[in-house]
Amino acid sequence: MTTDPDLQTDILIVGAGPTGLLLANLLLKMGVNYIIIDKKSKTTSEPKAVSIDDESMRALQAVGLSQKIQNITVQGYGSIYRGPNGQPFAEVKPISQEYGFDKRNGFHQPELEKIMEDALSSAENDCGVVFGTKLKHFDQTEDYVNAYCARSGQQETNIRAKFMVACDGGKSSIRKLLKITMSGLTFEEPWLIVDLKSTQNRSFHTEVFCDPARPAITLPGPRGRRRYEFKLYKCEDQSMVVKPEFVRGLLARFGPDAHEDFERILVYTFHARIAEKWRKKRVFLAGDAAHLTPPFAGQGMNSGLRDAHNLGWKLAQACSSNK
Repeated sequence: MTTDPDLQTDILIVGAGPTGLLLANLLLKMGVNYIIIDKKSKTTSEPKAVSIDDESMRALQAVGLSQKIQNITVQGYGSIYRGPNGQPFAEVKPISQEYGFDKRNGFHQPELEKIMEDALSSAENDCGVVFGTKLKHFDQTEDYVNAYCARSGQQETNIRAKFMVACDGGKSSIRKLLKITMSGLTFEEPWLIVDLKSTQNRSFHTEVFCDPARPAITLPGPRGRRRYEFKLYKCEDQSMVVKPEFVRGLLARFGPDAHEDFERILVYTFHARIAEKWRKKRVFLAGDAAHLTPPFAGQGMNSGLRDAHNLGWKLAQACSSNK
């Protein structure tokens, strides 16, 4: 026999990244109750995604945040493709604004998440974001989801929701508990990601270095930040390539930033995978929990924001019809 819940809400969102935070803001605008839980202690401090597109800006406009986000972006940049000799051979510089915003905009993810969280925190309602809380397990009936959550050193809490949305990333524990498999590819091509706090590179646009000896990309960011991405090879030790002297040697090959301050150095292995289904009864997958994409087109976070924009009004309608 199911015990009475400790908390009740319309929508339980697991994961307070961009997808979960946007979904919560959409539900807030539509008067739908929600709770977000996240095992982290706060929103991210890492510059993960760096590009936001025009469709995502429309989604942020729907919750009244597009102007604040524009204030922290580099707007309307394109791409310059360079050959092995460093000379440009092609350019892609989109200038149309079908959705009212530039197609490519550089941003800093910690600032983006903080803006979305602040919008939720400033609202006068009983909803909220609960950090430092981990989903342990859950069960479903025809009418609701019971989610059993715990904070460090505290007793387990039962949150009952009409629906639950898994925004808990590529290693989604909810997807695994639902036994939903992922199909697709994992590329055996690790890349070194280097985020700089400052730059001497004056190119406003992305630079793509099409050099078989070492393919590389560099992207602009707001307030003087810049990202570099370098392809690694199987013979290169991943514990060595993150050392400052190795990284500075790579930076020296592709521009003037060999002596700039590091914000983050990390090795990524790229995935192109999709969940076999995005819903099981009253639980939905969204963002990286549902699909993983290589970052070259800048669509990882953006596809998650589109998920939230697509799912939000449908959940609101379903909650309304159940009242």
